[in-house]
Amino acid sequence: MKFNVFKDDKENSKTMSLRYVASYILTILAMLSLAGTSSAQAEPVPEKKEEGAMVRIVCVQSLSGNKEEEITLATKTEEGNWNESGNLSLRSPFITDWVRVPVGLNHVVRKEAQEFVSLGSFTISPTMNNAVLILVPDLKKKIYRIQLIDPSKLKFQKGKALIVNYSNISAMVNIGDKTKTIEPGQQLVETIKTDANDMHRMLIAYLDKDKKVVPCYDKFVSANPKTRKFILLFPDPDTGLRAMSLSEFDPIE
Repeated sequence: MKFNVFKDDKENSKTMSLRYVASYILTILAMLSLAGTSSAQAEPVPEKKEEGAMVRIVCVQSLSGNKEEEITLATKTEEGNWNESGNLSLRSPFITDWVRVPVGLNHVVRKEAQEFVSLGSFTISPTMNNAVLILVPDLKKKIYRIQLIDPSKLKFQKGKALIVNYSNISAMVNIGDKTKTIEPGQQLVETIKTDANDMHRMLIAYLDKDKKVVPCYDKFVSANPKTRKFILLFPDPDTGLRAMSLSEFDPIE
């Protein structure tokens, strides 16, 4: 009589080996799956980009004169309702804080008798990151003429000056080593070159009817290299041109 013991042992051993290998593979796959899940959970979720642009107002003169004026930035729906973006206080002259406003048509509004009255409007494009609004009052119509400045397009950065000519005569401006002619309605960005004391000489003149240079502004001005400066030119009955200079100490690049 013969016993087939060794044959059964070999088959059992082979079966156990296959089960061990299968179990090992399943374990590895499970570990890889857990590792992938853990890695996915560990990855930070990207923050959603806030829509709209950061806006700052340069108030040349408040419609309320020397008093502070409370205004609101808002959009108007098709139904005629107002959606507020932020509240600001204006005075003469003054640069406000930054406020985020949505893309599209926005208004500078004042509250009168529980109703919002638009004092001027401006449009924010979808590609705009930040903007500067220059508010020039129209005292007859009691509104603001708003000029929107996109600093990125003008390369208006720290250490530079934005010169805007609101007069009806050609202005000659020197804030560095060159004299530039700025026509009515024109705007220009210039690098401010200072001396060892962080001072620079600002010369402003214009040409009269006889093409003679008439100086109307000649001063040494302090210039912090960490700021950017607004130089706004207005008509003046006595000197021909009046210069308003305002510095912005925390520009957004």
